[in-house]
Amino acid sequence: MKEFFPRRGLPNVIQKLENGETVTIVYFGGSNTRSKGYRVMTADWLRGQYPNADIRSVNAGIDGTGSDLGCARLETDVLRHQPDLVFVEFVGNDGGVPESKARIEGIVRQIRKHSLFTDILFVYTVKERDLTSFQSGQYQKGARMQEEVADYYGIPSIHLGVAVSQLVLDGKLIFTLREDVSIPGAVIFTHDSIHPTIPAGHQIYTDTITRSFEKMSELRDHVGKVEHHLPQDPLVPANPWEYATMLPLDSLTHFSAGWSYMTPDDFALVREYEWLFPGLWRAVDPGETITVEFEGTHIGLFDIGGPDSGRLKVTVDGGEPILIDRFTSYNDHNRNQYVFLPELPNGKHTVRFEIDHKKTDKAAVFEASGNERSMEHVRQNSAWYDQTVIQLGKLLLVQPPL
Repeated sequence: MKEFFPRRGLPNVIQKLENGETVTIVYFGGSNTRSKGYRVMTADWLRGQYPNADIRSVNAGIDGTGSDLGCARLETDVLRHQPDLVFVEFVGNDGGVPESKARIEGIVRQIRKHSLFTDILFVYTVKERDLTSFQSGQYQKGARMQEEVADYYGIPSIHLGVAVSQLVLDGKLIFTLREDVSIPGAVIFTHDSIHPTIPAGHQIYTDTITRSFEKMSELRDHVGKVEHHLPQDPLVPANPWEYATMLPLDSLTHFSAGWSYMTPDDFALVREYEWLFPGLWRAVDPGETITVEFEGTHIGLFDIGGPDSGRLKVTVDGGEPILIDRFTSYNDHNRNQYVFLPELPNGKHTVRFEIDHKKTDKAAVFEASGNERSMEHVRQNSAWYDQTVIQLGKLLLVQPPL
């Protein structure tokens, strides 16, 4: 299996690096990108290779997020930095859902509309569950979908799982071992089957990326600045995701009286998540509502969930209500999360979110996932769990032209 597909390479960023210019690299993805792993290591390697260049590295990774949120936050987290190169890493969190291809294309088209000279690089991380497909000669489903986008737009891609899988086959790597267990001389790739260890696991990712970068440098035609391809028609017909955006909640929202806007000065949780949100809209009582009027195909919420989270009763254009639980099986602690409603016909919509009076059986949620530690946390902190709090950070919209 090939680990690297060069396609049109990274002609513009490599030229700027070789010329000793200022270069901005944005690392855009999930937790593997946010961690101080391949992101830090590859930027350090590039600084060593190109000591005359001023390399600026931007961390645009957010734990537990996929390409759908990526489309919405692209302007805020990526494009405003005027990047020369964007790493795109969403295969793991997208999980191979069919919509991933459209969303990845939405990311590419937004970048290309911003600048036809920005280079893009797809990197595909690997989970332990992917090893079976790799060892039978197949890339994971999500990577295969993204490869269609890469082919269509001439974007280079790196399959990080090829080297990892080969090392496992050769008996040189243990993919997953508990953190409290050690085997002298063994290279441990992860402690949780998903996130590589630092430095050992992420060094394998880094080595794969850097040798691919060297190949792109060797293959580069010295023809000056290269304008990348932006076909008029998207690969996915009528793809709306290049029109995704992330907005302050109060830009389009009417709040009932029980909502409060909490700032870092008001609330410790906002200070903790100030890197994501300047403030949080917070309500604690059932019956409190927000109403959003918008034009488009998708609406979503970027929020903070935790043990105290409630659920929302949602009505779209006066239809039958649906329930969206903001408490999940991960919420034995506070964490950033988000949700999109199902796709709507493109047009004007009124969406009403109401904190539901009925409470989720949170212990049962943990029991269903087999999480005994979290079930014990409920027992020890029952008052914390016995609440219906909603804490909203941003409004997510997809708004293609009517």
